[in-house]
Amino acid sequence: MSDKEPPVRVVARETAFENKVWRVRRDHIRDDAGNEVRDYVTLAPKAAPNASEGQPAPTQGVVVLARAKDGRVALLRNWRHPIGRWGWELPKGFVDAGEDEAAAARRELAEETGLASPFPLVPLGLVAAEPSSIAGFAALFLARDCVPTGAKLDAELGMGRASLLGESEILALEAQGEIFDALTLVALFRARKQA
Repeated sequence: MSDKEPPVRVVARETAFENKVWRVRRDHIRDDAGNEVRDYVTLAPKAAPNASEGQPAPTQGVVVLARAKDGRVALLRNWRHPIGRWGWELPKGFVDAGEDEAAAARRELAEETGLASPFPLVPLGLVAAEPSSIAGFAALFLARDCVPTGAKLDAELGMGRASLLGESEILALEAQGEIFDALTLVALFRARKQA
């Protein structure tokens, strides 16, 4: 088998559940050695197209590290229902149909923090948050010298207001386990490597 051929084949696929944002798929998968799983669960964002069998999953989300002129970073303290905890996260969200990743990042930044950057966004690469069960990648961006826009903020369930935090405050939150979102941690790490 070559590296271009997927080692696992989809025998059957059905949608088990969907809402306005997510589609939960139940796949019957098998490999050439006879190993199989009949109820493999995959979470796929509805805004992103389904990847074809053997093709990589699409970029379906964005994460923005928004840095103010003084170097502080915008973080939101969000309630995450699935784990029953508050945690600090960078602004993030889905790429809408027909929207490119950078436009989605700028939109999410404005909607969640009321900030904007006058400069082009710096790409920080792609991340698969949970590649064993989520079908898609998130594009990470750095937004430099952000300033308030006065835009009306989205009121999403469980989302807190943005706070501008310095590097020592962020390092303390990381050490205390208050920043546990994988996408946020990777973006913070990659942005530090850029500095």
